[in-house]
Amino acid sequence: MTSQQKNSRILVFNSVFVAILLCFTSVWVNAQHRTTFEFTETADAALRRTMQNNVNAVFESIHDSFFSDRTGLSISQNHATPEAIEQIQALWSTSRFYCKIPDVNKRVLRSANGYQVRNIPVFFEQGETEEEQNQDIAIEFTPQGRIRDLFIAIPMHQYLQILETQDTVTDLRRRQLILGFVDNFRTAYNRKDIGYLKQVFSEDALIIVGNGKKLDRSSDGLPNYEYVVQDKATYITRLQGVFNNNRYINVKFSEIEVLQPYRNRNLYCVTLRQEWNSSNYSDVGWLFLMIDFRDENKPLIWVRAWDHDGVPRDERISPGDFNPQ
Repeated sequence: MTSQQKNSRILVFNSVFVAILLCFTSVWVNAQHRTTFEFTETADAALRRTMQNNVNAVFESIHDSFFSDRTGLSISQNHATPEAIEQIQALWSTSRFYCKIPDVNKRVLRSANGYQVRNIPVFFEQGETEEEQNQDIAIEFTPQGRIRDLFIAIPMHQYLQILETQDTVTDLRRRQLILGFVDNFRTAYNRKDIGYLKQVFSEDALIIVGNGKKLDRSSDGLPNYEYVVQDKATYITRLQGVFNNNRYINVKFSEIEVLQPYRNRNLYCVTLRQEWNSSNYSDVGWLFLMIDFRDENKPLIWVRAWDHDGVPRDERISPGDFNPQ
């Protein structure tokens, strides 16, 4: 064997060795970031196994994509509905994410339309602070155990506290629907889902945002603060511009209250504290929502009104400012 042949064989051997090493390194890195889900209670054992298998498969895809530095995310319809896949991919496209812990053991909760598992810790790639990047998600399942939704969730203690204030079985179901709606509403901003937001606002919705034309709320209102009254089309158009001009959007809801103050038992009001953080702008304020649940499969927002964080509680926009027929 000539020295040239020997050097050539050594070069080939080294190339193969490096390729094998890279392959094993990739497998080892991905294995280090696997998450195993185990669910307890409520659903029967066979259904829980189905839920676990579906979530494990979806998060295996999520982790493979995240730690292989891929921008795309492929999820099989065997594990999630087409709608859920679209929503997960939309959230992923605005900020890639993965589950932070290796073992997730959670109790299964009954929801209005199936089952739910809440408060799964997730790390989002986009965000200026640790709090923005570290959030909890909830996963909604069909009655058969397939994933039907994934969204950023309010804390478990607040979720249970709101449910405990129900006074009838119907009211309990509605409150479950409302909390799911509020979680999805928040997540829609994070995933820049303009299509979803178009659907949830009534065509005649009253939308009040900060800055601009003054709204004369009362004789002792806030003379130094201005509000803009918008129709749905204007709000959606401007919101699309906000989505286009921000690399990421991170909306957080807290201090949520659910009220049923009107004679029309299909109307619920939600007040909450909203923290808006994006790549270009941040603010904190109080959000008031009036939601029509006549069609539980298609709730509609009649009123969406924002108040500055400095407004005293008794001067914030509230159900008493409106008289729905």
